[in-house]
Amino acid sequence: MTAVAETDVLRGRKARIRQRELLLTLEQWGPAYRNVAGERLHYVFEIAEATEEERAWLREHIAKNGMPESGRSAEEMRAAGGRANASASAAFLAGDYERARDLIDEARAYGALFEAEWERLHEFISTKLSGAGDPSGVDDVSGVGSAPAAGVEKGSRAE
Repeated sequence: MTAVAETDVLRGRKARIRQRELLLTLEQWGPAYRNVAGERLHYVFEIAEATEEERAWLREHIAKNGMPESGRSAEEMRAAGGRANASASAAFLAGDYERARDLIDEARAYGALFEAEWERLHEFISTKLSGAGDPSGVDDVSGVGSAPAAGVEKGSRAE
């Protein structure tokens, strides 16, 4: 895959990750603001630092799918990120590179990876997919998950 095409792929993946981050923020905080006067989404938007475009997307998503009835705690979110991270490593070692990519995207959405690390892992997987191997000679993805597991807590977005 060329560098330009890879950039397009990562750009699309980043957009899907951001949507997942918005949904995770909604899941974590939406139910807590159920009985607040006024627009309860206002709080979710603030926590997620949502742009106007993201706010419109989230409103549309809620119109189609409804509000979550209950949410997960920050600890549960961190655990889910850790599981995705571990599963990504297992998929990579099994040679299932596309699954590994999807799982590192999930780990990124949960805050288990910093963006730079996420990009490096995608580059590493692309190298494996092209059959070139790791130029450093190290075929290790153990760096997955070295970001502090911030989850989707109030005011946190690992970037």
